[in-house]
Amino acid sequence: MDIKITEEKEAILLSRREISAEIKFKGATPSKETIRKELASALKANEKLIIVKHVYSSFGSETAKVIAYQYASEEDMKKVEPKEKIKKEKAPKEEKQKKPEE
Repeated sequence: MDIKITEEKEAILLSRREISAEIKFKGATPSKETIRKELASALKANEKLIIVKHVYSSFGSETAKVIAYQYASEEDMKKVEPKEKIKKEKAPKEEKQKKPEE
């Protein structure tokens, strides 16, 4: 996966940077978790402080536009982002367990 950052805006009142990027990938569109890890390494930032808001891809295309936010601290992130979004971003994927049949 290849990431190219196209735009960065500083939102001082919200203590965050708004990042627009384009990604190139092979096969299926990468998950938000994978994109967040790649953005963190590209920005040299803490992965916990990045929230991927949107991933826009077109059918058949191996490129996508990404909109993400990088916060200054966890406290600032908790003030702005909905609690559900933070839980969703940080929770590891749980494997579905099959219920025993009776």
